[in-house]
Amino acid sequence: MSIILEESIHAWMATNQTLREQITERATERFFAVFGHTDTAMQAQLDRATASARDEVFAALTADAVLDSLPSAPTTAGAREALRSRWLSLSPAWGFPLPVTSPGLSSARLAIAAAVGSLLGMTVLGGLLNLGLGVRGVGMLIGGPGGAALAMYAVGRLTESKTLRRVLKTLLGVAWTADLLGAASFGLGALWGRLAGIGLLRRILVYAAAVSLLAFTRGGPQYDRAAYRNAVRDLLRQWVDVSSVLLCCLSVGPVETATDAVLDADLARAIQDLHRSDAANLPVAAEAIFLEARRMGLEGVSAPPSFAQSSHAERPRLVWSPELEQHYRPFGLIEDGDTVIVEDPPVIQNGRILEKGRVRKQRS
Repeated sequence: MSIILEESIHAWMATNQTLREQITERATERFFAVFGHTDTAMQAQLDRATASARDEVFAALTADAVLDSLPSAPTTAGAREALRSRWLSLSPAWGFPLPVTSPGLSSARLAIAAAVGSLLGMTVLGGLLNLGLGVRGVGMLIGGPGGAALAMYAVGRLTESKTLRRVLKTLLGVAWTADLLGAASFGLGALWGRLAGIGLLRRILVYAAAVSLLAFTRGGPQYDRAAYRNAVRDLLRQWVDVSSVLLCCLSVGPVETATDAVLDADLARAIQDLHRSDAANLPVAAEAIFLEARRMGLEGVSAPPSFAQSSHAERPRLVWSPELEQHYRPFGLIEDGDTVIVEDPPVIQNGRILEKGRVRKQRS
C-alpha cells in the first residue's frame, strides 16, 4: 500500500510540476509586493511578507481544481474544507531570513561620482596630451571613461574600507589641529603651511573637500536584491513542494467531516447572526460568539479582540522552559531560557488542551 501511495504522489508531483512553478512565482511576487524594494528591511516587513506569500500558496494549492486532481480527491464540499483545515493546521511555520546588508552607495551618488570623475579625467588627460602631443581630443576621449571608472572605484573603496576612512580622518584631524595651534601663536600652523606649500585659504578648501568626500562616501545598509529574490524563490519552491506532498498524504488518509456532529444550539444561532450582520453590527455579533465560547469553557477569549483595539497588540513573548511544551509546539531549535514569540495561542476548553499553540525563537 505504501509503495502504491508513493508512486501516486510521485506521479501527481510530476504532472503538476508546471503548476507548482507558477505558484512559486506568484508567491514570490506577492512576497516582494509586501516586502518592498527598499535598501533597508525590518522584521515586521518580513513577517507580513511571509504571511502574504503563505496565504497565496494556501489559496492556490487548495483550490477546488487542485483538490479534485489529488490521488484521493475529496468527494464533497465538506471533505474539501476538512482537508484544507488539516493541511493548514499541520503545515509548519514558515520562516525567511532577513537579507544580508553591507555599506553601499545609492545609484544617484554613484552617478554623481561617475560624472565628476569623467569631467576630471577629460580635463586632466586632455590637457596633458594637448601639452605633450597636441591631441586634446584623444586625451578627452580616453580620460572620460577612465576618470569615471577610477572615481567610482575610489568612492567604492572609501565606502567599504574602514581603514581608509580612519586614515583620512586621522590626517584631516592632525592637519586641522596644526592649523588651530598655529592660530594660537604656537608657530606650528606656519610650519604646517610651509610643509604643505599652500596658503590657509586653500587648506580650508582642502579640509572642506575632504569632509565632503567622507560625507559623500558614507554609505547606508544595502543588500543584493537580485540575490535575495533568488534565495526567497528557492525557499518558496521548497515550501510549495513540501506542502504539495503533505496535501497528497492528507488526501489519502480518512478525512473526518462535521456532518454527524451536533453543534451547540446557542453557538449555532450566534454564528448565523454573525453571517447575517452588516459591517456596522459585526463587533456586536462577534461579541455574541465570544460569550457563547466563554460559556462553553473556551479560554483566551475574555480579553477584548484585536479588531476592537485602537492599535495592534504585539505578540506575547515568553521564556522557554520544558513546562511550556504542554501548551506550545516549538518551531525550530529552541533551548531552555530562550525568548520565544507566541505565533498562535493554545486552544483550551475547560482546562483541556484541544490544540497546542506555536512559538518561534526571537532573533536578536
